[in-house]
Amino acid sequence: MTRIPLPVMREDRGRFAALCNERVFIYWPHGLGDWVHLAAVLPLLEPSNVYAIARFGDDYSAILEGNRYARVLRSGVRELGDGSLLGARHLGLELRRLNGGVEKLEVPEPLATELTDFAPTAVLWSDYPETEGRTAFPFQSKARNLAQLLVARERLASFDLSEALPTTLDIAVAPELQARLDERLERLAPRGTRRYVLSIAGYTAERKNWDPSEARRFVQLLARDDPHARVIAMDDPALGDASAWQGREIVAGYRELFDDLDAPFARVFLALLARTDGVIAVPAGPLHVAMARGGFPIVGLWLTHLPEWYDEPNRDATHVIGSYVREHGFDRRPATTTLPEGWHRKEILATRTIPAEAALTSLRA
Repeated sequence: MTRIPLPVMREDRGRFAALCNERVFIYWPHGLGDWVHLAAVLPLLEPSNVYAIARFGDDYSAILEGNRYARVLRSGVRELGDGSLLGARHLGLELRRLNGGVEKLEVPEPLATELTDFAPTAVLWSDYPETEGRTAFPFQSKARNLAQLLVARERLASFDLSEALPTTLDIAVAPELQARLDERLERLAPRGTRRYVLSIAGYTAERKNWDPSEARRFVQLLARDDPHARVIAMDDPALGDASAWQGREIVAGYRELFDDLDAPFARVFLALLARTDGVIAVPAGPLHVAMARGGFPIVGLWLTHLPEWYDEPNRDATHVIGSYVREHGFDRRPATTTLPEGWHRKEILATRTIPAEAALTSLRA
């Protein structure tokens, strides 16, 4: 364990936005979707600083590899975690204590070597606050709200925030990885079939998950309408045995197909998106990656939240929203009421559930 003394800041105490000509290490122990959204914020940050970023969980941090604004450092841990298993939870820091003073980071290898090589002069750890629709346009989303905390007001005013923030994700896939994924994909969906990614569950809140029975019906309707359709299920246990689908294999689990590729999940998923004909997903990492990448039809399934709380608009996307958000007045919060017309293409249903038919209609729209 290497101990590195550095000034450590949070996003909400007025110091970070004033930093200039520093080498900033961003500790970002957040979900895949949060990493995707950060990709839209990075270009707004003070350009005289140099940035590096990491978390314990290289499967997620790999999503920002190749971006132009922040160097991704390896933690050496593929699975998501907080560093406890290596001897120092969150690098030995306590978020509530951070106010810009010097703290001693406790850094395990290989991150210690990579961090020493980067030679940071300051650290940012943001808890990335949820806004849940309470901030008005143009700061209506979680990422945009964070930007007004991290970026000096004068600099932020120089950007046209009435337009969608461009992503800085590098969507290019290494040819060797793409070839290995294509070989696995041929097992389920050879050339001539249409390939769809279905993601019906997230990790942060069970209430946003899609009913597995509706998901199964969606697959049945899709297969009825398109005999050449094949589905890669991110949540394969919820969909049951693939061999039971109408006597033929039209569904396979993501893990079943790709777990042996021995590459970070984020890069494998980008390789899969390079071969997909559509994504149907609840608001979790796979949907947010698809929204940032685009280039194929996307159906967002929103049961408790609204797309303006999280994602930049995507002309390929249609969002189907359950009635819960209207029943609880979420659609009357500033994020929605101040949004430009047509920012997202969306439909709020009269039912809390999202029927399979509604998802399929949106996919075909």
